[in-house]
Amino acid sequence: MNRTVLITTAVALFAGPVGCGDDGETPTRTTAQAPSEPSRVEITVDADGYEPSEVPAEVGKPVTLVFTRTTDRGCGHELAIPSEDIERELPLGQPVAVTITPRETGEIRFTCGMDMYDGKVVVR
Repeated sequence: MNRTVLITTAVALFAGPVGCGDDGETPTRTTAQAPSEPSRVEITVDADGYEPSEVPAEVGKPVTLVFTRTTDRGCGHELAIPSEDIERELPLGQPVAVTITPRETGEIRFTCGMDMYDGKVVVR
C-alpha cells in the first residue's frame, strides 16, 4: 500500500461521513437523555401528622419523599407505606428519604407505625 492511499484511508476514518445531512449542512449529533431525576418532596412529621399530607406524582416517574420528624410528641417515630412494603424508623430531626416509582394511577398511602397519621401520594 502506498503512502497516499494510507493517508487517504486515515483521513476518511477520522473525518467521518461527509454530506449526510439532507440539506447539505453538517449533521448534528444527538445524545441519549439521562433518566429524569426523582421529584423530591420534603414532609414534616409533627404532633399533628404529615405536612404536606398529600403529594402529587405521575405513573412511572420516581418521587422521593423526605420525612423529617420534628417532635417526640405523637406517633410519628415510624413510617409505613404498606402497598410498597416499606417501613422506616424516623429519628428525631434527621431526614429519611424514601423513593418510590408509582406503577399505576390511584393513591399510595403512608402512615405512622400505629396507623394514626395518614398521608398519600396521589398518582395521575
